[in-house]
Amino acid sequence: MGRLTKKPAKPATKGATKNIPPVGANPAPIADVAPPARVRRRHRVLFLSFLLFVLAPAGIAIYYMYEIAEDQYSSRVSFSIRSEEFTNPLDAFSSLGQISTGSSPDASILNEYIRSQIMLEEISDKIDLRAIYSKPENDPLFTFDPNGSIEDLLRYWQWMTYVSYDAGTGLIDIEVFAFTAHDAHLIATQIMQTSNALVDKLSHISRKDTTKDALFELDRANERLSQAHQKLGDFRDARQTIDPLADLESRMGVLTALQQQLASAIIEHDLLAETTSLADPRLENMIRRVDAIQARIDQERSKIGQTSDGEGSALASVVGQYERLLADREFAATAYLAAAANYDLALAEARRKSRYLAAHIPPTMAQTPQYPQRLLIVLSVFGGALLFWMISVLTVYAMLDRR
Repeated sequence: MGRLTKKPAKPATKGATKNIPPVGANPAPIADVAPPARVRRRHRVLFLSFLLFVLAPAGIAIYYMYEIAEDQYSSRVSFSIRSEEFTNPLDAFSSLGQISTGSSPDASILNEYIRSQIMLEEISDKIDLRAIYSKPENDPLFTFDPNGSIEDLLRYWQWMTYVSYDAGTGLIDIEVFAFTAHDAHLIATQIMQTSNALVDKLSHISRKDTTKDALFELDRANERLSQAHQKLGDFRDARQTIDPLADLESRMGVLTALQQQLASAIIEHDLLAETTSLADPRLENMIRRVDAIQARIDQERSKIGQTSDGEGSALASVVGQYERLLADREFAATAYLAAAANYDLALAEARRKSRYLAAHIPPTMAQTPQYPQRLLIVLSVFGGALLFWMISVLTVYAMLDRR
């Protein structure tokens, strides 16, 4: 009982015996290792398409941009249209004058004018743009064909001339590109001079419109005054007198004096008749004197009733015509003075609204070429080609997977 007894081993479970192969049986074969990947036909096609559609365009772009493309220089000019408007210094204690920017329509007109064919033709008349833009003979991508039409030159002009316009401030900023710094500066200078000529023309048209009505009224008043002077001169020539009013006053003075003499003679006659008889010779002489004065008065009255040329026109009627002519002349003179004053005001208003071109940045002269931006263009070509290649590959694989 004191000895230790060895317990019998427990039999193996059913699941354990199942995984143990029987004695003498062949072991199970081990799976083969995957063979190395092989380059298939679609991989070669994919690589060739990458070379053809991505690397080849990028290589061509690199070669052209760094070996063929010519340097381009730029010249910048910036200006705006301004107008001087002076105000009364007594109005609200304002200053002697105020300078304000030109109206937005003027700047918009100039902006469109710079991009137009008219500007191109005017500058082409002064400098040979075709020769300037076609100088590099081995750069067909960035140069202009000298045999191109005016429409082709206009498109090239708009490509080589960058115009920036701020509608809020009226500021126009222009950057001109050319293959030499001198040509770029020359074109920018011509743009500024031609724009200045347009502004002067617009200012002249504005002044003409402002003063047109006032000038018309002034010419009309001047013509009316001239006609009034002519009619008055013709009247004086026809009547052989300078001033009928003076003639009438002179004759009326003579008639007044005669009437006074007649009154005195009648009084003397009456006094003498009271103190003497009818046979007194003095009384007879007094009667002859009264008759003579009365006859003279009748003669002067007849002269007043008719003109000296015997045409039978009453002097009063002549004086009336003369007064009407004087009134017409005075009225025409007053109208002329008013029209002249109005025209002077219109001229002053036109001068206050005169426009001029203010250059904030005169045409600059470049020292080093800044264009074309070779690296940016090469990267753009490479990025565009890569994007096109990727989209094409994905599209082809999607179509193959659907089969």
